[in-house]
Amino acid sequence: MDASTKGQTRDTSTVKGLIDQYIESYAKPKKMSWHEDLRMLNKNVLPKWKYLPTADITKKDVVKLLDRIGASGGVANKTLKVLQSMFAFAVSESILEANPCSDMKIDDAPKERIFKADEIRKIWFGLENAKMPGAMRSILKFLLVTGQRNGEVAGAKWEEFNLREKWWTIPGTRTKNKKSHQVFLTPMAIAILGQTKKHGWVFPSGKDKHIAPRAVSLAIRNNSENKSLSKQNSAYGDFFRVGQFVPNDLRRTVAFQMADAGVDEIKVTKVMNQATSTNTHDAEIRQAMETWEQKLKAILVGWKRP
Repeated sequence: MDASTKGQTRDTSTVKGLIDQYIESYAKPKKMSWHEDLRMLNKNVLPKWKYLPTADITKKDVVKLLDRIGASGGVANKTLKVLQSMFAFAVSESILEANPCSDMKIDDAPKERIFKADEIRKIWFGLENAKMPGAMRSILKFLLVTGQRNGEVAGAKWEEFNLREKWWTIPGTRTKNKKSHQVFLTPMAIAILGQTKKHGWVFPSGKDKHIAPRAVSLAIRNNSENKSLSKQNSAYGDFFRVGQFVPNDLRRTVAFQMADAGVDEIKVTKVMNQATSTNTHDAEIRQAMETWEQKLKAILVGWKRP
């Protein structure tokens, strides 16, 4: 350590102390992007490790931490690189004898997944045994049937639905583009809604709130094998057998499969609320949703569990 940092030596016996020392003694002097290291450590590491003894951190701890973040490349990969740099600094300063994550690697998975027919079947039928509440299963099926955004589905209220007319109107206060959006309800969508309680939130969590979008992502992770991290299994079991994925992959899959079934691009963008629909109960949205339901049924019908 050089003279400029000798007087700033911190107690590195805890992870918080090590982070402070790493930022001041290594990252700031040597990395122009030190502020990004600090942001990553504050957001992804400190909440879980703040007061843990630095010497007690193991590779297993790192794996568990990254799995909580969601290890499909991206944020988890960046966090791992910062941890590797921080622990390498700790070894160079004789704070630690070994770097607990020096040999770890997260394979960068594609940021955008589109599921094939066999993967759609695995997800749909994997939900039968997945360890999650019934309302969570319904959300995931509804995401795949309607192609709408996770937050819009999770926060749906019964007052938004007209089951007689078979339309769901998502108010602009709940859409990404702040525009009201109508979704035609196919028989499969209505059947899913028929399995939920008819008051307040469509997908409730407790008495006065809906299932949080983050909880949907966590439910998927807990029931999926994380193939990016070696020897890291899911929390409850690998029920989907398609690797880790996120809710938006289902939405992206619907758009792709819809187009693959012959729905033109304008109709797909209307279903996804990425284009302005000028008519109430837009016939093109209805046609597109009916086409997708026919294809989804063809994918699912006759499938036998291996």
